[in-house]
Amino acid sequence: MARAKKRRNGFRCGPSMGSGGASMIKPVMLGLVIAAVVAFVFIMIFALVFVIMKAIVSSAVIPLSLIALMIGCFVGGLVCGTVARSRGLLYGLAIGFIVFLSVWLFGMAMGADAFSLITAIKLICLLLAGGCGGWMGSNHAYTKRRFA
Repeated sequence: MARAKKRRNGFRCGPSMGSGGASMIKPVMLGLVIAAVVAFVFIMIFALVFVIMKAIVSSAVIPLSLIALMIGCFVGGLVCGTVARSRGLLYGLAIGFIVFLSVWLFGMAMGADAFSLITAIKLICLLLAGGCGGWMGSNHAYTKRRFA
């Protein structure tokens, strides 16, 4: 039997590792769940701030929601890149695009414009946040913790 090669980071590579699109599902789904939870938490924090201030500034709602989504995409991409340990930029961009696509489709269902300058800015910001998070997640040093 042929032995599978051992890569530098300790994973085996070869036909048993699944190099196709199926290996991409687990990190992306985990990253999407984390991104949604983090974005939801930050939107709730911003809503709490509005309630405490007893004044809702309508011009601040869209930028704050974009900031919450960007933080969610960054953290989701970071988790996704850490789990995958390779191709973090690709995974992070996938997280950012899927989050953008879901927000854009929900906006279209609610009656928003088809595509505008603000929509393009949201796309760029979410792709940058997700890509940076995925890149950082796949490039940070992974250390195994040993307990005595």
